[in-house]
Amino acid sequence: MKTDRWFYSAAGASFLLMMLVGFRFFVTSGRGDGGRVIDPAIFRLDLIHGLAIAAWYVLFFSQSLLISVRSRRLHFKLGWSVVAVALAIVVTGPMVAIRSVQVTPSDFHFFGMHYYRFLLVMFTEIALFATFVTIGIFARKKPRIHRASMVLASLCLLGGATARMPFLQAVFGATGWIGLFGPVFCIGAVLVLIRCALTRSFDRWFAMGYAFLVIMIIASEKLALTEAWDAVATAILKL
Repeated sequence: MKTDRWFYSAAGASFLLMMLVGFRFFVTSGRGDGGRVIDPAIFRLDLIHGLAIAAWYVLFFSQSLLISVRSRRLHFKLGWSVVAVALAIVVTGPMVAIRSVQVTPSDFHFFGMHYYRFLLVMFTEIALFATFVTIGIFARKKPRIHRASMVLASLCLLGGATARMPFLQAVFGATGWIGLFGPVFCIGAVLVLIRCALTRSFDRWFAMGYAFLVIMIIASEKLALTEAWDAVATAILKL
């Protein structure tokens, strides 16, 4: 179906728009949320990580658009560039997470939790991203699995943008996993429903992957509040 092919391009365009809105201060002036100055000790690493994520969303949109216009040959040629970009995100992601906690005051709270606890959630996001990208690569000849995996990988990174949109906090709150990931979960649920409506069938791969993403992120937030994670986080931050 033609409308089904355009579904992924529309999703890619929406992801790009949300990233631009969420990281508008960084895009326009190289500053953090609310216009704060980013610590020089982490700015370069933040920049590399941010550029890699930006490249991911541009590639996702471009690749989806190529499929929409049936330019499969170019789609396959550009496909391997996604691997390099994804690898850059997976490598720099944990480094940014650790350094951001190290340079942040110990009494800083993020969505109702001490920031060092949020470290586990950030690790989980990157691990989920890597998992979905890996599935997408190995299933590149199985379009239903491949496409669903790439959409889900993109959803894994979207929380950083939605968390920087104050108007969303008025709806979802500013504490816990609901405040932080409620917007992402809602976007994912809407995409699953639209996908099913367009195909007039239940996309079990997309739905199963989405359910797995939700469960793992909620579980990581709950585990991050335990004493066991306190000990692990303390050891990691000493490295």
